[in-house]
Amino acid sequence: MTTEHEFAADEVPVREGRVAEDQRAEDQPAEGQAGEGRVAEGQAGEGSGKGTGEVERPPRPGRRKRWALAGAIAVSALVAAAVVTDLSHSATGVVYALIDRTDRPAPAFSLPEVLAPGRQLTLADFRGRPLVLNFWASWCYPCQTEMPLLESAYRSARGTVQFVGVDTDDTRKAAAAFLARTHVSYLSLFMPRPGPVSTSYQLVGLPITVFISARGRVLGRHIGQLNDATLKAALDMAFGRQAAP
Repeated sequence: MTTEHEFAADEVPVREGRVAEDQRAEDQPAEGQAGEGRVAEGQAGEGSGKGTGEVERPPRPGRRKRWALAGAIAVSALVAAAVVTDLSHSATGVVYALIDRTDRPAPAFSLPEVLAPGRQLTLADFRGRPLVLNFWASWCYPCQTEMPLLESAYRSARGTVQFVGVDTDDTRKAAAAFLARTHVSYLSLFMPRPGPVSTSYQLVGLPITVFISARGRVLGRHIGQLNDATLKAALDMAFGRQAAP
């Protein structure tokens, strides 16, 4: 027969066991909380670049360097173009009338005449006298103003300096009409499309005028439209005062 004291003694271990089980249950995270922890770990993995790979990766250092180099080259080209424009079109119109005074051999060419398609001429045909080689086109608006000045200089030179035009990237019909409209009488050659001659003479635009010695060497170039002052200065710099009109 169990007394009241014995029952009380027997119940103590049972209660202590239940308290221990309850404590372990509280210490373990709930299933939802554990899932949230795994999600947080996955998000941390994505942020560190070890997740699914859906996060955009930063560009590789090599690609960044290449773009920086390309940008630097583009900026340098723009600065060089601005300098050339400034030098070729100075405020006085006479300073730096010529650039690229290299004295290198002028690139050879063989081109037909605009008004005589069957006649082919080469650079060698003009050796022996100074040569002004002007690249133009009928669609070139500055050429409409420049070419009458070249015609006037051609007449004033009286054969001491040769003037030759090269119609570039044009049609023969349009070129012939342009020559008649501007009253240009000196020889013009025909280059219907850009090619090796354009590359060798570095035709970055029109008009461009190249001054060549009697020995066939480049004495300088003028990029862009010549005005009366720059033309006189360029002729003087290239061929001497006797050649300037």
